[in-house]
Amino acid sequence: MIDTVVPPTTAIADVLQLRGQTGWLSPPLRPIHRSPGLFGKARTVRLAPGPGEYGLAPLRTLMDDCLADQVIVVAGAQAAAGAVWDEILTRAALARGARGLLVEGGVRDVNAHRDLGLPVWALYEATAGPGFDVHVAALGGPVKIGDVTVDESTTIVMDGAGVIALPSTDVFADSYMYADAEENVVAALREGATLAEADRYKEDMVAKLRRAL
Repeated sequence: MIDTVVPPTTAIADVLQLRGQTGWLSPPLRPIHRSPGLFGKARTVRLAPGPGEYGLAPLRTLMDDCLADQVIVVAGAQAAAGAVWDEILTRAALARGARGLLVEGGVRDVNAHRDLGLPVWALYEATAGPGFDVHVAALGGPVKIGDVTVDESTTIVMDGAGVIALPSTDVFADSYMYADAEENVVAALREGATLAEADRYKEDMVAKLRRAL
């Protein structure tokens, strides 16, 4: 994937709201290690309660697949007693080209994720490992985090402010313009404009986007 300067997730989320859509995954996910803006295709894993036939072994096997330009999305991990992700998995994922990680549950070895540079968003940090009463129910296919469905056609956008799941990147063009308008508001305030004066940049852009709808 060619690196592209992605719009801020805050701008994407606001444009989605204007379109009557959703897609943001933060909340419920929160940053464990923030990143500059990036995006990649989702690589989904669904966990479920109970030991299952193979436990979490398929998750470890997945780390030997090609993960180039992908964001690993682990749903249902709150079923585990503790963290389902650690430094070992981070090192393995990075070696196979992963760009980021979303875990609907716990992670540990947080300093290692930061030192190694893997962007991670999760529900919480945990000290203990996952325990034995959780298993991989599916590799690939649709998963849900909150009210948002993610599958392997989904584009995940991550930056320091949030995480967004998108069915396509056609929202980028409007989001660039929206972000520019917000920057114009900030620039006007720095130059001494009142908020009412500065806000016209954003108000004009929102009106333009509404007309386009």
